[in-house]
Amino acid sequence: MDSEKGILLHVPSEEDERRATDIFDRLLQKAGTGKHRLTLTVEGINGTAFAYFAYFLTGDVMVGSLHQADQFCDLLAVAVTGKHHSGLVLRTQAGTETVCGWRFKDGDPLPINAAEVFDAFCLNRLTGEIVAPEPGVEHSDAPVIHI
Repeated sequence: MDSEKGILLHVPSEEDERRATDIFDRLLQKAGTGKHRLTLTVEGINGTAFAYFAYFLTGDVMVGSLHQADQFCDLLAVAVTGKHHSGLVLRTQAGTETVCGWRFKDGDPLPINAAEVFDAFCLNRLTGEIVAPEPGVEHSDAPVIHI
């Protein structure tokens, strides 16, 4: 019966939706050329919601699923309400593979630095032990995308 309850999330306002769209546009601009995957997590009551957006960007051409982009922006609007712990990761393949991320504070995506990204991906939270990083992946400082 518990699995049927679903994840409870706050409903975003129209302003939250506008902010989410603006942040999404900034993410696309900052990502630059390459193959990208955005991953958003939002902690709700009864679980965590995830949204992904995979796309390829070169020059002024972007290839990606509009359905996936809509779902991502819908959850991003929930994250910018500031009522849930949320995190965002951008993984880029453009020659080398890089990973950067943001944490949300009061609904604002704040960039985390390379060391924090490394900790997020290479530290076992249960044991505190370092897990070997993925071969060929660079952990980098995230660009500023907040308003």
